[in-house]
Amino acid sequence: MRYIEQIKSIVLLFLVLLSIVLTFSIWTYTPSLQVIEESQQVDQLVVGKKKELAEIIKPYRIIMREQNEWKGTIGSTTINDFVEMMTDWKFSDLIPVQNNMSDKKINEFIRANQRITLFFSEKVPVKVFHSIVPFSQDELPEMSFNKIILDWSKMNANKTLMVYFLSEESRTLYSTEVKMSDIYFQSTVLNTLKGLVAYQEIERSNGLSLYIPKDEIELVQYTYYIDEIHADTFRDILFYDPSIVRKNVENQDLVKYTDGMTLMTVDVKNRYLNYVNPSSESLVELPSSRLLLDSYEFVNEHGGFTGDYRLTSINNQKHVVEYQLYKQGFPVFSVDTTTRITTTWGENQLFRYKRPYFILDLDINSEKIQRKMTSGLQVIEFIQKNKQLQLDEVDDIILGYYLKPNDNDLLFTLEPSWFAVSQGSWKRITPEAIGGGNNGLE
Repeated sequence: MRYIEQIKSIVLLFLVLLSIVLTFSIWTYTPSLQVIEESQQVDQLVVGKKKELAEIIKPYRIIMREQNEWKGTIGSTTINDFVEMMTDWKFSDLIPVQNNMSDKKINEFIRANQRITLFFSEKVPVKVFHSIVPFSQDELPEMSFNKIILDWSKMNANKTLMVYFLSEESRTLYSTEVKMSDIYFQSTVLNTLKGLVAYQEIERSNGLSLYIPKDEIELVQYTYYIDEIHADTFRDILFYDPSIVRKNVENQDLVKYTDGMTLMTVDVKNRYLNYVNPSSESLVELPSSRLLLDSYEFVNEHGGFTGDYRLTSINNQKHVVEYQLYKQGFPVFSVDTTTRITTTWGENQLFRYKRPYFILDLDINSEKIQRKMTSGLQVIEFIQKNKQLQLDEVDDIILGYYLKPNDNDLLFTLEPSWFAVSQGSWKRITPEAIGGGNNGLE
């Protein structure tokens, strides 16, 4: 028994010591861990390439006044080069110059010699344009403009290009400056505009002047193969949980998708869709800068600018932003489908999204037809004689393309035409009418 007690004591002591050693080892143990790389995130579902803001917000026309003569752009080649050049500039502080400018004052301001004017389809918030061409000041006013006027009349004296931002809607004028040498201006700025054609100002007794190409112009009529983005792709992009969305084929021309709260209607015949989220509707007025950026970021996030889409309309009260399709540098209009992307913003999220789901993919070289367009002066003369359209009610007269279906369902034809634009809507002036015949408006 005496030995058994001793053995117990030795075993107990061993267990205590082992416990101490193990406890110490646990406290001081540092595991040798390998770094496990984070798994790549699932790629965002997109339908096209993402685009820079400068590709979406750009002028549709540039005119220049020098030695009492007008010149201007046809198409977008010169415009694209000019805007790209401007992105290397930096504006000084933005300074208010004048309020309550009359139509007469605006016309005279643009008409002054040694001035270049950039025309935008819609008012552009200066806070957003700051992302394209930066300003030196951090805090910019909540103002918008639809024209930029460059004045180089004093370039030689102070090596400064004066830049004016004009809002025809609010009748306000702001100014800023860009430092540059006369050599740079002559060799770069003016050289970019060397491809301009002759223009003419159409003065109106009660309104702003119109500016049109003076001579006949040749444009190409195109026929395009179209590609389509499957509606299921937009279902997966737009709905919170696509797995619970029900698809209902109403008939051969109409398909509906719904999750019980939101609805996407697909017009199969005319190739466009309309998504609505009623729960997010909001009537609170939003600043133009926030409304535009929210809209642009939403569409761009899924590569939704599936063509040359450009800002064409902002409605603050209704939270609506629209982007017009351009092709070969000209706007594309149609009565057979929509050629605009439209977003309506709600309570911190999208309320409505309407857009085409077709893409003008590839033009058929053998189907190209050269068309000689009548001069802008002939179009003005036609409008003055036409009783259905008053020249004083027209906001602008532009060249563009009229998109219409082809006999082949996979083809669209783009026919060059003149258009009269008024309060955001357009009317086509047919070539047959200008030469005599029907009333000529569509």
